[in-house]
Amino acid sequence: MFNDPKLEASFLESSSIMKLPEGGLVMNPGEIIRFIPIVKSGCLRVLRQNSDENEVFLYHIMPGETCAMSITCCTAGSVSEIHALAEEATELHVIPIEKMEEWQQYKEWRDFIASTYKTRFERMLKTIDDLAFEKLDERLWKYLLARANAKENNSLQINHEEIARELNIQRESATRLIKKLKELGYLETTRGHITLLKNELSFEL
Repeated sequence: MFNDPKLEASFLESSSIMKLPEGGLVMNPGEIIRFIPIVKSGCLRVLRQNSDENEVFLYHIMPGETCAMSITCCTAGSVSEIHALAEEATELHVIPIEKMEEWQQYKEWRDFIASTYKTRFERMLKTIDDLAFEKLDERLWKYLLARANAKENNSLQINHEEIARELNIQRESATRLIKKLKELGYLETTRGHITLLKNELSFEL
């Protein structure tokens, strides 16, 4: 995980492994976060929830990455404002909160935390851009593509209700947009499954 031998030794001594099945939850809104998760294998899907319990997909946390929001909540002593769940079977390094400050003596750890904040900020800006400027069909396609890429599998076990919830749109809208993408040859559908047939990030609809 780290090149600095002292940091790596402390990391191996202090961290434990958490195994999650597909769909397993790591964080829920309103919960106090008592550890820092670093993805070892698999990936996490992060969603933002408002006071009405509506959700929107934000980004994935991939191997070697951690969650900036969990770091913020740990250091500030605040509760989680996100859902984080396993996109597939996932293993996490679990880091005790107190190591956050102790490891500040290591430049590699400081660089890791700074890089985490930078990456999350960039992905958050991208999410805001998608919400503000992109058409719903493009948002839907990029959402499906992100989930397929995260799992390295173009076949997704997913239904229209889940898509609508995580894009914060009406189920009827999700169904209509999926039908449109299917007619254009971008995907195939069977009951409870969607298979992506193309990998383009941008296209004319």
